[in-house]
Amino acid sequence: MSLILIKAKSGQRIDLSKVAKKGKYVELAVAGEEYHVIDSETGKTPEDLQVSRSGSDLIIKSKKDKIEVIIDEFWGECSAEQQCFAVFDSAAQGTEQGKVIVTQVEAEMSGFSSNDIASGTLTTSLENGQSFSPWAYAAGAAALLGGIALAAGGGSSGGKGSSHTWGGGRKH
Repeated sequence: MSLILIKAKSGQRIDLSKVAKKGKYVELAVAGEEYHVIDSETGKTPEDLQVSRSGSDLIIKSKKDKIEVIIDEFWGECSAEQQCFAVFDSAAQGTEQGKVIVTQVEAEMSGFSSNDIASGTLTTSLENGQSFSPWAYAAGAAALLGGIALAAGGGSSGGKGSSHTWGGGRKH
């Protein structure tokens, strides 16, 4: 098993075990590109990945595989107008696999609505120094919104939805 960096728009697949030097691999961000780090055997994001931001760089680490991928200038080369995306598989409710997408949309992790959680896809950005695990992040967001729904009267009964804030403080 090895980790693969996929650049979806350009179609490149990079075997990180062959190119990483001392456990690190640096890739310069390209506006419009979509990045994935997957396990070569499962084709999915490894569950041990940690994603963080250091300055304008996106850092993706696997402790198990002892690999660190740096997407250099992820918040520098890419902007709200010309975004880059990093897409990670995550835990989701039910049988559907969820996704967490990191991009340049906001200065901090954004709030999520129950529709985002139900679809299994969450979109976020990171502040400098912020980090998370895609698998734990989506599961935590789902649990939090489930608790909010219960506290608000049991969820979606067709009535007017309640407005709440979460994460970056956006109202939903």
